[in-house]
Amino acid sequence: MQLRKLATAMLVMGMSATLVHAEDAKPQQSTLDKIKANGVIVVGHRESSVPFSYYDNQQKVVGYSQDYSNAIVEAVKKQLNKPDLQVKLIPITSQNRIPLLQNGTFDFECGSNHQQRGTSKTSRFLRHNLRGRHPFAGEKRWPD
Repeated sequence: MQLRKLATAMLVMGMSATLVHAEDAKPQQSTLDKIKANGVIVVGHRESSVPFSYYDNQQKVVGYSQDYSNAIVEAVKKQLNKPDLQVKLIPITSQNRIPLLQNGTFDFECGSNHQQRGTSKTSRFLRHNLRGRHPFAGEKRWPD
């Protein structure tokens, strides 16, 4: 399944590296080490970025970006051999996402973001491509 391969690639490239650089000289714990030690993965999500991440009628976070996040969470569970890893979702905005990532409030997000000059010094970005008729998964028709 293409989504699983993408999630694994994102995990290896993004999550295995430290997402936030410490300003002081003390060694920083990697994001995966933090998740393993705490037994919780904290996922940032947008509240109303339809179709990427939003609340449905039952107040469940859904959308394209949330599907990616869920796949990454499953890959992290497998990589850490922690099937009972707790998942905590916290809402973020374009204004607070970088500060909250820097201070460790959440571990990662999949969102409709673009990389700006200054943010590449504090965060890692992985790009996904939505161009073309059948992005990533090889669907032949919309219901697939």
